[in-house]
Amino acid sequence: MKTPAAALTGVVALAFADASIVALALPAIYARFDTTIVGVSWVLTGYAVAVAAVAVALLAVRRWLPTRPLTMAGLALFAAGSTWCGATGSLAGLFAGRVVQGIGAAALLAGALELLSAHTGRERGRHLWSGAATAGLAVGPALGGALTEAFDWRVIFIAQVPVALLALAVLALSPTPALEPEPDGPAANPLWATAGYVTLFAGLVGALFLGVLLLVEVWRLNPLAAAFVMMALPAGTILAGRLTATAAPAVRVAGGTLAFCAGLLGLAFLPAASVPWAAAALFLCGAGLGVVARVLSAAAVPAAAPLVRSGGSVVAAKHAGLVLGLVVIAPLLAGSLTDGGQQAVVTGTGVLLDARMPVQEKLSLALSVRDTFAEAPRGGVPDLAAAVDTTDRGAATTAVVEEVDHRLSAVLTRAFRPAFLAAAGLALLTILAAFAVRKNPIGYGQRPTAPAAILAVLVLAGPALVAAEVAAGARDYGRYQETDPCTAPPDPYPGNGVDALVQRVAYGALHGAACELGLSRERFLLALAGQPGFANVDWDPPTVERTVRAAANKALDDIEQRGDLPAWTISLVRAAVRSMPLEEILRAVGLR
Repeated sequence: MKTPAAALTGVVALAFADASIVALALPAIYARFDTTIVGVSWVLTGYAVAVAAVAVALLAVRRWLPTRPLTMAGLALFAAGSTWCGATGSLAGLFAGRVVQGIGAAALLAGALELLSAHTGRERGRHLWSGAATAGLAVGPALGGALTEAFDWRVIFIAQVPVALLALAVLALSPTPALEPEPDGPAANPLWATAGYVTLFAGLVGALFLGVLLLVEVWRLNPLAAAFVMMALPAGTILAGRLTATAAPAVRVAGGTLAFCAGLLGLAFLPAASVPWAAAALFLCGAGLGVVARVLSAAAVPAAAPLVRSGGSVVAAKHAGLVLGLVVIAPLLAGSLTDGGQQAVVTGTGVLLDARMPVQEKLSLALSVRDTFAEAPRGGVPDLAAAVDTTDRGAATTAVVEEVDHRLSAVLTRAFRPAFLAAAGLALLTILAAFAVRKNPIGYGQRPTAPAAILAVLVLAGPALVAAEVAAGARDYGRYQETDPCTAPPDPYPGNGVDALVQRVAYGALHGAACELGLSRERFLLALAGQPGFANVDWDPPTVERTVRAAANKALDDIEQRGDLPAWTISLVRAAVRSMPLEEILRAVGLR
């Protein structure tokens, strides 16, 4: 490949990679600028919106813009925007830099297809441009993660500046062969191909944006480790795209779409915080993407079509799909994570209540866990096992903390499920493109059986993956059943001493009070501790008295059922509770 063609192929890949290259840096940006899930998603959305909008605008004025100056101006803007992003000190500045990058990317992509065709020939230029686009977008997250781990998220942008400037210098110093005149045929990009790109790339947001946040934010993988996991996506894209290249177009669109959606379902129904499960699902996503993208690229940029018009439409459609996916998925994820965070607190409370340790140690541990959550940096899920000091607490307490940490990860992993399902729903619409190519309009020749068989295996791998995940416990993973205090049996806390009796009495009282208020024991305890949002309890004097007397009666019932004290003693205490004023009961149990 000649130097100008190599430079153009590289910057096309880089411009498409920029739509996803910051994905693994989003948690670091999230924490650095103290923003929200929706706010940080605009680091991706701003770039995609700019590319799509400018690409559409260029379609209207492209005939008055010479190709080589347009491409070089785009490279200069792209380099300027990258410099801005790497140097900014605010989230607003980062957004602005991303918009400048997007404007430059749209300009260079609009001209690069025609220049590549001039240097390498029309057919080869189309294949280089389409291949670089798909590879860049798929490899982007892994490349960004490696740079973030090795250096800092700002290096992602700074490293792009010399690449863009080098390509600019190559184009400036290299003569450009005469450009072929544009055909006078009809609009190049069929509506179905454009729509297929929009829905396919909307679903791709699930694999890129959601997958990265899950790996780094919830599972706490470092960016380099997450980058290795994300490499399963481009691996599937390259492998499946080549192995199925000669199968019927309609079969490839339908089969690839189903495989892609199955990969997203695999991410939705993870049975554990497990890298192998995630990598398998990402590989399936990549495989489906590679199969469908090859058909769409051949149909969207046909051999006899105007390159500028068809290339601009493809650029606009892909980035419009990313925008659609982010606009739909980011708010959904933010809401489900809010609910998931609340459920995580309830789950952690339940784990502590079930722990076999003295009440005083439970309270101390609960306070430590609460403080760890409060002190966690913005955008970070605390590592309880590392943050809570268990040095002097013993092996049993350490095990409890690790169990709380494990449950927290499980609940938040499950919270991603609605967003992954939404991404799969958007991607499934791509299957409609199969009806438009069922008569083989793209000009494929003889189709051997092997690619179709490989595609069939790929399609069947999706249900097999989801079925294996369900068998491994995906249905209940991250789910916690809150304890019904009205039906809970007496606590079997072991031991015959006073401490063991106090523990059993405390549990009985907790269950009685929660049952009286119609709450689970976990939510009652959180309401009692003054945590907002878990239960709406008006602690007026009648409610307090009713709750305290119910707590005392349930504790006595449990004592009687277990036989901890003689029956006559329990009868005396019951009579005293019925006749004793509330203030004296509270003073007797140390609450006054």
